[in-house]
This record gives sequence, structure tokens and C-alpha cells, in this order.
Amino acid sequence: MRALIENLWAGWRMNFLQQEGEPDSLRAPSSCVLCDLAKGEGQAFDARNYVLHRGRDCYVVLNAFPYAAGHLMIVPYVHEGDFLDLSSEVLGESLELARSAIRALKEVYNPEGFNFGANLGRAGGAAFGDHAHFHVVPRWLGDTNFMTTLAHTRVIPEALSATYDRLLERLHNG
Repeated sequence: MRALIENLWAGWRMNFLQQEGEPDSLRAPSSCVLCDLAKGEGQAFDARNYVLHRGRDCYVVLNAFPYAAGHLMIVPYVHEGDFLDLSSEVLGESLELARSAIRALKEVYNPEGFNFGANLGRAGGAAFGDHAHFHVVPRWLGDTNFMTTLAHTRVIPEALSATYDRLLERLHNG
């Protein structure tokens, strides 16, 4: 008897799958994707790149390769990899934006918990070890399955564009 093969469609992940080597290999050594996002201007740029909010010292963006639906990053405009060298103003705004992000995610997705923090340096798991940033990841009880462990695949139940649309107004005004 032949086993059925299930299809899991996550077409937006093709960009990630087609990368060769580390994420940094896609850009020139002097370029930083987080800085590029920081320098972008206009509503069309932000929508195309899933930038949800721009503050004084930091911006909020959806993670392009999320661990869960609603995975956000809070990114300082300053290109600084050492957490200890971030100013009190940047850290303060980061925490305020994290609070706003958690509030918006609670309203939209009703998660049962959150992961909040930062991977500091490449050895700490940061894909962009030279530009400190923070993650807010909503979590639900029972939202684990064999896919990540056995198939090295995450199941994200919503397209980034839908997540962006659902969070934009709440986070921008929150």
C-alpha cells in the first residue's frame, strides 16, 4: 500500500530556500539588511518590506522567516552589534515598542504566551550579529508538532501579507 503524500504550501519561503550559505552571503559585506530597512522611506516601501511602525530610535518589522505567525522584530536604527553599547534611549524605546507589539498581538491573535528577547552575536544565534535587535514571538499551547523536529520544517498558518494587514493599524496606533 502506498502512503499518501500531504502537500504543505508555504510559497513565500522559496526566497529562503534558494539562498546559498549563510543569510549574509546575499549582500555585500558592507551592507546590512536591517540598516537598509531603516533607511527605506514611504508607505509603499514599508508595506513591501513589512515594516509595521517607525519610532524615533527603532522600527518594528515582521520577521521575513518567522518561527510563528506574528513574529516581530524591534530594530534600532543605529547599526550596533553590542547590546552593551546601545543607548538608554534606544533600549527604552525598544521596550515600549515590545509592549505595544505584545498588546497588538494579544488583540489580533490571542496567544497564550510570548517569547521576547534577543540573540546576541552570531554565537548567540543572531543571523545579524552585527546589528542588535529584539524578537517578539507569540506562542500557543499545543502549537508544536513533529514537523520542526523531524522534518526541519515550520508550519506558518498565515501569509506575511495577511499578518502585516492584521497588525498594521493596531501597532501603528498602539
